[in-house]
Amino acid sequence: MNQTDLINWLSTLKPQILKFLDKLHIKNGFYHYSLSGDIIPDNITWGLGNAVFASRLYFLIDALNEDKKNQLIQFIKSFQDKKGYIYDPVIQKRSIIRRYYSAFRQVDFNNIFNEQTRRAETRQAFSALCSLGSRPDKPFLNIPYNKKEILKYIDRLNWNIPWGACSHISHLVFFIKVNNRLFNIHQDDSEEFIQLIIDYVNQNYRQNDGSWYAESSKSEIPKFQKINSAMKMMTTFQSAEIKDFEKKEELIDLCLSTVNEGHACNHFNVVCVLYHCALQTDYRKEEINHYYMKQLEFFRSYYFEEYGGFSFLHGKSSPQYYKAVITKGLNEPDIHGTFMFIWGIALITRILNLDDVINLNIPIT
Repeated sequence: MNQTDLINWLSTLKPQILKFLDKLHIKNGFYHYSLSGDIIPDNITWGLGNAVFASRLYFLIDALNEDKKNQLIQFIKSFQDKKGYIYDPVIQKRSIIRRYYSAFRQVDFNNIFNEQTRRAETRQAFSALCSLGSRPDKPFLNIPYNKKEILKYIDRLNWNIPWGACSHISHLVFFIKVNNRLFNIHQDDSEEFIQLIIDYVNQNYRQNDGSWYAESSKSEIPKFQKINSAMKMMTTFQSAEIKDFEKKEELIDLCLSTVNEGHACNHFNVVCVLYHCALQTDYRKEEINHYYMKQLEFFRSYYFEEYGGFSFLHGKSSPQYYKAVITKGLNEPDIHGTFMFIWGIALITRILNLDDVINLNIPIT
């Protein structure tokens, strides 16, 4: 596919995504995950993640109206419990068996009671509400707020599976930042806590290839995991409003040496890491631009022209969300894949100066 065809395709995406979201919308902020393959009945209250993806997609394509905005705000807020968590109990219940299996297989029991997933869902819901111009009713305070507990929290993470570890570093920094900004919590020391987290993680888990993981497992961690963990650190820096960081060239080398395979997150993560590096340096700029053009072509292979959405997996919607089986995995797009690929396109088009072709917002993370 030549560049002109790709640019023409990009120019059609925003109205098509809007039509796709309309197809998924059921009522009052409730959206299906996939077009026809969802296995959870509509009369069961679930779908927090779907509403979060919808909110962030509307923000990306700048297509929010007051009615949809208010519906989504109320729907997302309806999942917040008295402790400040915003999570989907149906997803928690349906993921029990796989959570337990994963915990014993990986000898990592941090999420056996769904704590890490609830925290991750809460973070995404907070981000979505900010995208909607709102905020949660309560802050999320189930995080450490002193030096000793912060360091203990960091070291308890499984740095042999760095994608997950860095994800929870990102959540921690995000909550410290957003609790301060939205609820004036720890105004005097939140920035000090954030700097402590970043310094400690860099000193103890940053490696020579630019990524973050346990040195003892260096030879066992595949490249995609190293890149995925780096992507989570990019969102950490974004939450902390840190625009520059060290070892950008090493990260670019790592990304460009990787054969990108797998689901939408894997494809997006390489694009995201390169984006944050390319904002700060011209190192291997032409190669990055070439890679990005190839990625646009590759992204299109996940796109369903007739529906206007992308699938999380190649040729089919994702069967699972946070280890809960929620769809039949049919040959159709889903809201998760659509969000990830449109976010990736937003980053790519910024670096390639294609804003005049498709002008997308960068999501709040």
